[in-house]
Amino acid sequence: MTYFTILHWFAMIILLLVFILVITLTIRNHDGKSSLLAPILATFFVLGIFAIFTIYGLDKYTKIARLENVVQKKVLINESFSISGQIRNIGNFTIGSCVLEVKVANELSDTTGSESIVFAPKSVFDNLFSKESIYSVDTTKEFVIAENLHTGEMRNFTVFMRYPPSFAKPYTRYELYCH
Repeated sequence: MTYFTILHWFAMIILLLVFILVITLTIRNHDGKSSLLAPILATFFVLGIFAIFTIYGLDKYTKIARLENVVQKKVLINESFSISGQIRNIGNFTIGSCVLEVKVANELSDTTGSESIVFAPKSVFDNLFSKESIYSVDTTKEFVIAENLHTGEMRNFTVFMRYPPSFAKPYTRYELYCH
């Protein structure tokens, strides 16, 4: 659940007032020969798109959290790993939910030895018939690690994820999204 802050409500009230103003001006300047449906729908559509971007922007800059004490451990018996740590709300508003996106990729290594090729021409068919494309698959998963996180509150989290056994050196990257 996402929480509207006072800034969200203020922006929605302003957009509603602009919508009412434009509709009033459209009706006042109506000549009676054409339909009012097109300008009303256009105004509704444009202000609706603007409202979506406004809510997204306000969520991005008002709902701020930080990961702390993050530890990654490998579990070799089932070829998985765990990421554990703490999440803290460092913003001034309550956060509805925080999602941790974990991406596992096979670390790129120089398989040709010490020589390095800056540019190697390839054909489109190299990707279709090459075994290397099988090993370059990325795995991405999203985990909800916190819900209803109040201002200044900190919570512990742990997520488990398997990585493909074909990965020689798995590289892990994670990002936090809160709204």
